[in-house]
Parts: sequence; C-alpha cells; structure tokens
Amino acid sequence: MTETGIIPNIDRFGILISACQGYGTRYNPSNNKIKIPALQTVQTNALQAIQDINDLAAPRDTVINARFLLFQQLPLYVTRVISALIASENVEKVTIADAMVLVRKIRGERKSKKILSPSPQDPKQISASQHSYGNQVEFFAEFITFVVYQSVYQPNETELLEPALRDFETQLREANKECVDVNTPWLNALIARDVILYAPKTGLVDLALATKKYVKSVNAISPDEYAQIASLKFTRPRKKK
Repeated sequence: MTETGIIPNIDRFGILISACQGYGTRYNPSNNKIKIPALQTVQTNALQAIQDINDLAAPRDTVINARFLLFQQLPLYVTRVISALIASENVEKVTIADAMVLVRKIRGERKSKKILSPSPQDPKQISASQHSYGNQVEFFAEFITFVVYQSVYQPNETELLEPALRDFETQLREANKECVDVNTPWLNALIARDVILYAPKTGLVDLALATKKYVKSVNAISPDEYAQIASLKFTRPRKKK
C-alpha cells in the first residue's frame, strides 16, 4: 500500500481515539486491546514506524541515485571498447561477433524504468532491480576478459585498457553492493510498519474495526454519537494477483 493509504489510516485512527475519549466512562470495553491507552500506544508505534522509514529513505535514495547514474555510463563505455576492438588491426569477424554477443547481454539487462526506479517499495521489484544490476556487472566482467584476451586489442587510450576497465567494474560492484546493504534496514522498517498496521487482531486496522463494533454495541452511546466514527474507513493493502 502506498503512503496515500497508510497515512489516512493513521489519521483516522487518531480521530477514532478522540471520539472514544469523548464518550467518557461509557466507553468501557472488556477487550484490553481496544482500551484507550492501548489504542494510543498503537497510534504512537504507527507514527514512529513512519518516521523510521523516512529517516532511512534519504540516505537510501542517495545511494540508489548514485548507482543509477554510474550504471548509465556503462553502455557508452562498452560502445567505446567494442569500437576500439573493431578498429583493431587484423581483428577477425568471428571475434567481433563473439564480443557483440556480450555487448547485447549487457544492454539487454536494462529493464524498464519501473524496475530501475530509485525508490521502489515492492520487495519483488527491488529484488529484480538488484538482479538486473548484478547481471550487468557480471556480463561486463566477462566482456572485459574476452576483449583484453585478444592480442589485437591494443588501444592507445589508457581508459580503454584493462586496468581502467577493471577499475570501473569494481566501482559498479561496490555501488550495487552498497545499494543492497542500504535496502536491508529500509525493507525491515517497511515490514515492521506493516505488522503494526495490518497484523491480524493486533494491527491498527483490525483494532479500529473492533473499536467501531464495540461502540456500536453500547446502548448508552447514541446513534448520533456513533455516527462520528461510522464513516471512518480503514483499509488494507490490495492483494497482488
């Protein structure tokens, strides 16, 4: 569920608590989980969970954006290397054909913008993105090994020689690993937030619905008073097909 669904849940939960406080001593549930202090604790935990995610988001986005910009340099770099190989003296056509297979693998791993987006929240998309970047690094490493093995590949440009190519490979690997590492606490924070909001019986949504049911059952609370909370909607994430 996006933030547009989560924040309203928390805001409405606050309205629900306030209404229950307004009922005074008439709000006296036997269920300890929906007593006002317990509801307030859930509200506090939900707000803290949102803050925890926000605190992790900025450094995460910075690292992911840096990786995105670094990997954007890869296609042009590969094009320069393959062009230097093609321009080499006495290079065989079959050598160029084999090298182009690896070039196409590198370029073919570029997924849609959705997968390479700096801030996806779907763990499956994040996993696919990491895998995509990881594949690009491995194909690039294979490409380097193939090209520098060719005796005819002897460019005068130092940035096209093996040391520079390996250095760029290292940069790509480190950038991808840093993104993997920074994603872990952020994903854990998302999981913790979802437990607070959606856990069966103890999550904010289920507690809110139970609270509304209890208020509706209290004869001392008039229909007009119940109407204060009747329209409050609490939603769960849609199940993905």
